[in-house]
Amino acid sequence: MTNVKSLDVPPTVANYDDTLITNVASTTYLPGSPEVGVTFVAPTSGRVAITVGGGMRDNSANTVRIWMAPQVFAENSSGTEVLAPSVGPRGVGSLHETKEFMYVSRTSLLSGLTPGNVYYARIVYAMSSAPASPGTDIQGREIIVGPA
Repeated sequence: MTNVKSLDVPPTVANYDDTLITNVASTTYLPGSPEVGVTFVAPTSGRVAITVGGGMRDNSANTVRIWMAPQVFAENSSGTEVLAPSVGPRGVGSLHETKEFMYVSRTSLLSGLTPGNVYYARIVYAMSSAPASPGTDIQGREIIVGPA
């Protein structure tokens, strides 16, 4: 029989904010304000499941897409970047011409973490291309990190 230790299964952590962010226009990933992030301890497996989600809309004639993805650092947001944001393998994206909020989420596995070390994960967002006029919004950003 193997004893389960607290480091084997640290608690799942989550953060959510419903602040409406309007007229997003950056093609570079931004954390937004307020920043939606969590501090977590890597389990003995060195793997965590990260879920990101939120509501996105393009209420203009731009037909651009909004992307949201996780970004992970060692210790805190000033630490070494462990996971760079990328919508393809880990993030979510809106459809073109979404006139009302579309809420989506996605879970992905992050491995290779050092067991017992502290990490910081946050949700960041960007545009697929710079819009010609404003009108792209985000609301209800959420991140959940749990042992895997």
